Amino acid sequence: MKKKLTNIEVILIIGFIIKILGLIYKILLTRILTIEGMRIMSLIFPTLSLVLCISSLSISTVVNQNIAAKLNSSKTIIKSAFNITFISSSITSIILLFSFPIYKIIYQTSFVYYPLLICIPLIYLSNTSGLLKGYLEANNNFKVTYISNFFEQISKFFMTFFLLLIFNKQSLEFKIILCFLALMLSEVISFIYILSKVKRKRKFRTINVPTNGYEKNILKQAMPLTFEQLIMTITGYLEPLLFYYSIGKTGVDLYSATLYYTKVTSYAIPLLIFAHFGVVSIAKFTFPKITKNINNETNLKAILNKSFFLCIIIATFNLVISSFYAKETLYLMYKDSSAYAIVQGLAIFYFVFYFNPIFVVTLQSFKKEKRLLATSIITSIVTLSLIAILTYFYSFSGFLYSIIIGNLLRFVLLFIQTQNLIHFRPNYKKAIPLLLILIGYYLLNFYFRSLSLLILSTLICGLLAFLLYLYFFGNKTKCSYAMKHK
Repeated sequence: MKKKLTNIEVILIIGFIIKILGLIYKILLTRILTIEGMRIMSLIFPTLSLVLCISSLSISTVVNQNIAAKLNSSKTIIKSAFNITFISSSITSIILLFSFPIYKIIYQTSFVYYPLLICIPLIYLSNTSGLLKGYLEANNNFKVTYISNFFEQISKFFMTFFLLLIFNKQSLEFKIILCFLALMLSEVISFIYILSKVKRKRKFRTINVPTNGYEKNILKQAMPLTFEQLIMTITGYLEPLLFYYSIGKTGVDLYSATLYYTKVTSYAIPLLIFAHFGVVSIAKFTFPKITKNINNETNLKAILNKSFFLCIIIATFNLVISSFYAKETLYLMYKDSSAYAIVQGLAIFYFVFYFNPIFVVTLQSFKKEKRLLATSIITSIVTLSLIAILTYFYSFSGFLYSIIIGNLLRFVLLFIQTQNLIHFRPNYKKAIPLLLILIGYYLLNFYFRSLSLLILSTLICGLLAFLLYLYFFGNKTKCSYAMKHK
């Protein structure tokens, strides 16, 4: 009898493929648009992220939590969430339509407006897709959501480079507009797929479903989450502006400042968080399970032990790549390894970054959205203040110090909040053997750095970690299955 892949295995595999496609997309796009094109793109994405954050109202997370906890019927929750997201998307789109004069003041160019204008349909599609994904994930149907993400990524990939190939003689600005057109069309394809799957599995007819004012319950939970995401997005929006202002006071010209900022945010940090998709996938998979077991301490701790077991493997792998092979990896990716020193300097501090998603979904499962909001407010205020101050006194190094302190502060606050809530203790019998393997993996690459060693040590240590995972977590599943069918 053939063994079927579990949900977590499927979404990790699909997530890995999506990440590789995204990496190739980023490499090719950087080579076509050059660093100047990526600099312009970096001006547009913060605004788009802000728009999507405001309009989404974290509906996907709220729908997931409400359905997993069975707080109301699925039809009522979905209808209420759709009413909210449609109104929020419409209001945001209208504001975006009349935002033309703002960009001339902020960026000294009005070009940013036109790619954003193309993305207005993306707002509706992305928010509605998020709603449906929240429903599917609450019902443990992760395969459909990840396959839809795969279709979105692969369609964006082919449409972008097909359009850039056809219009390769056009101006840089026109090529950037084509990239955002492809982004919007890829969302259409993803939305059509996920909608067809939902309709096929569940014959929803929510038009005449009475919500009885359940929108208030949705909003009550959604607003703190939205403000939390908004704080993080605004921080990302203000971060470059404060950096440019402070670095300008030291005598560095704006062009040099934007080039350095692009190196940090478009070259260094993407490598530092390359494997983060794996942890996000685990967190998404874990979220409804935690929600359903918040009153079962034994199950809850078992779920968290399993999640952290996988997270530390992923975090260690990325730490080794970033610490010892940043130069080679960046050159392979962009044919430009100038940011490798930044990656190596930040690598150890981004190790803890990989555990944050598990803390976040745990707090969300326990409806501690206000704690998340407070954590984000504190972290953002401290980070932005440090960027303004330390950049002025220590130039580019001060900017990196600010990122490090902000990153560590967020981890510490999330850890304390989660620990106070569940008093989690790791299973040392499971943690110690894994730590010995991972420490050995790190030390091997620390003392003997070579591509062949990296491949060999990754295969061996990865196999040992996988066997440990099966030994600690696979047997229980088999025993449970055997008991049920005895």
